[in-house]
Amino acid sequence: MSKVNKSARSYLFVPANRTERYEKALSTQADVVIIDLEDAVPVELKDSARQALCQWLSEHPEQHVIVRINSSQTEWFSQDIQLAQYSNVSAIVLPKAEAVEDIQTILAIRNIDIFPLIETPVGFAKVREIAKAPHVSALMFGSIDFQLEMNMQGGYFELLSFRNELVLVSRLAGINAPVDGVTVDFKDQELVRLETQQAKNLGFAGKLCIHPAQVNVVNDTFSPTEAEIEWAKQVINIVDQSQGQAVSLNGKMIDLPVILKAKKILEHAALVN
Repeated sequence: MSKVNKSARSYLFVPANRTERYEKALSTQADVVIIDLEDAVPVELKDSARQALCQWLSEHPEQHVIVRINSSQTEWFSQDIQLAQYSNVSAIVLPKAEAVEDIQTILAIRNIDIFPLIETPVGFAKVREIAKAPHVSALMFGSIDFQLEMNMQGGYFELLSFRNELVLVSRLAGINAPVDGVTVDFKDQELVRLETQQAKNLGFAGKLCIHPAQVNVVNDTFSPTEAEIEWAKQVINIVDQSQGQAVSLNGKMIDLPVILKAKKILEHAALVN
């Protein structure tokens, strides 16, 4: 695919310097694989990792991935963004996104989907401007780095207001719903499920994953449940039979917002199944 599907739920990171892991990541149920040149790659391996990725992209034109480059504040940015030239790079993840100018620099190479990673105070201060930049597909929340930058303690709920802001900004900018940050403890499946459900409840559309073990949990959580699908079908069926009359389901009035919600559930179910 040349673009990242708007129904994507799971975004799985794989280190750029571990080319032997690319195929394994692509064989998982992850909706998107992110080849990571940033946090996952040691400083001394940045250049060799990029070279290895370039070779792999050339040798596997049928495989489509997105790439997290190094930020514009680093010495590797100018070379990393050249990866946008590869047609099988579907999108670029821009870490520590703080300026629309950085997005424009990437787009000067090729018009490509951009996922700005909001993970600094400056990035958050400019997030509304960033969200409206050309070719921004969706915002991503670098929750771990942001928490560190803000000297914040605690867990998910301490960042609740910032997550709400990302959802609101995305809606106002008319872009896809945002992608939530990672759950560091990948062995705790219940924690992954809990944080994914919290993100879904807030209006996020997907979640970053650091281990294949997280992928199925994220996919399942962001997919409509059988109960939700059945409810949506009942709503649409009752409305179709009502001939314009006021109707209810299980004692609750069915109005336009309810109908729209039911249609959205069925549309989403069709996309992810």
